[in-house]
Amino acid sequence: MKKFRKLYGLLLLGLLFVSILYGIEQLTQSEMTQLESEQLERYFYKHPDVYAWVRIDGTRIDYPIVQHPTDDSYYLSHDLDGAETYYGAIFTELVNTKSFDDPVTIIYGHAITDESMFGSLDYFADQQFFKDHTQITIDTLNYRYEYEIVAAHPYLDDHLFHSFQLGTREGLKAYLDTLKERVETYGGAYRHLSIDSESDRVLILSTCDAVSDAYRYVVTAKLITVTERTDI
Repeated sequence: MKKFRKLYGLLLLGLLFVSILYGIEQLTQSEMTQLESEQLERYFYKHPDVYAWVRIDGTRIDYPIVQHPTDDSYYLSHDLDGAETYYGAIFTELVNTKSFDDPVTIIYGHAITDESMFGSLDYFADQQFFKDHTQITIDTLNYRYEYEIVAAHPYLDDHLFHSFQLGTREGLKAYLDTLKERVETYGGAYRHLSIDSESDRVLILSTCDAVSDAYRYVVTAKLITVTERTDI
């Protein structure tokens, strides 16, 4: 009888465990989006320089984006809490607004050897990976921006925003007109996608190149959709 009660107790415990797991699964399916949004909102308010979040499926890139109010170089060597670190943070410079309304927005990050920060950006050097992974997602408190990747390639260690005058539509046209040529010259991947330099918005992710300090690795993408976030 005692053995039966013990088995019965174990059975009840097992059923309770299954119920808990089922409840977690139900939460994942129906409420996780809201939960993630609330966590995101708290994170933004905790760190005043954070204004967006970038994600790329298939990579380790899933990070907040920051912009220092006065010093473009600050987040090259500091984390979100202001501590010095060679990891730095994922950031934009003051030449860009925080609204993603500019003709071109450039996001920077270090290529760390443990693949953190932008250390997995060069996954796109693999042609199959480039073919299979096409989207970059950026979330702010109010909007979700979805970009389709056009090109990924090494390039000279130039300040792209200034060398191509990417704050202007004319500069963007020059950048886009020579993009395929740069991919062919420096080696990389390219996807034909019509981009109107007069109206479309472009995102560039830029990091140091793993092969040479004289180069950077650059991913270029076109803004496809902007949707208002209703989950916050």
